[in-house]
Amino acid sequence: MTEYIIQTKALEKKFKTVHAVRGVDLNVEKGDIYGFLGPNGAGKTTTIKMILDLVHPTSGEVFINGINTKEQGVLARKGIGYLPERAQFYRNLTAYQTMEFFAELKDADKAECDELLAKVGMDKWRDEKMGTFSKGMVQLVGVAQALIGNPHILILDEPTSGLDPRWARALKDIFLEMNGNGTTVFFSSHLLFEVQELCKHVAILNKGLVVIEDTMHRVSEGMTGRPKLVVRIAGDVNQATEVLRNGGFAELEIHGQVIDVFIHSEQKAQVLKLLALADIDVEDFRTEDGNLEDAFMEFIGEDSSPGGEMRG
Repeated sequence: MTEYIIQTKALEKKFKTVHAVRGVDLNVEKGDIYGFLGPNGAGKTTTIKMILDLVHPTSGEVFINGINTKEQGVLARKGIGYLPERAQFYRNLTAYQTMEFFAELKDADKAECDELLAKVGMDKWRDEKMGTFSKGMVQLVGVAQALIGNPHILILDEPTSGLDPRWARALKDIFLEMNGNGTTVFFSSHLLFEVQELCKHVAILNKGLVVIEDTMHRVSEGMTGRPKLVVRIAGDVNQATEVLRNGGFAELEIHGQVIDVFIHSEQKAQVLKLLALADIDVEDFRTEDGNLEDAFMEFIGEDSSPGGEMRG
């Protein structure tokens, strides 16, 4: 039987005239890396804050380790590491003092503080004040504080925001290491490749509704249809298009000199053979599998929340 470490049931949140979250059901398996995806304004951060009881739901329930957070919230949240979307700390405290402060709040061993700062590359700045740090440096300290106490659940809201690619990669390795040691990782992201690279399961949220929750494989590949062969034509695109359609390839998209041919995996050679027999020069070609961005656009459509462009 599947063991769920985080569950939400019919979770709702209304802010006056705004219905931010609409009956959200999430099922996060113990030991999973779970991606929570959606455009800006979809309700991801509000949902995360309701899971943590930082925002009270209008209706619905949250269970952590099977414990109803309404009934035993302090017990349910014990052992959770949390990184908010916009981490903010006391500007007059040093990085080490900030870590020490959170270690005291979590009743954790302060000996971890230097070790965790080193883990995220911030040990050189342990005695510098938080107010002097860049956004990326603050984010790294935020990740370090989330790791205090070796949490069994990590909840991360846009964890690589503001980081250069080197440190974004380093954090992914840390999350994978934590997960390998038994920690369940739940994170939201706009970075589609990041979710696709890390997650075992994913939920897509749009306008407060979960439009799909499934395995990463099914969402990014099984739900997006066939792969496509992307062919750049040197000569007459119209002639190439006619040849392909006469050869049985009706699903085509034309982009200047590029033709996207939607195929089954074994049909690539057949497409190229048809073009060669018709003496049509092919400058370049590549196969593209279905991916999470395709699935995302398929499920949210064109009229998602304002400012909700996806970056991937």
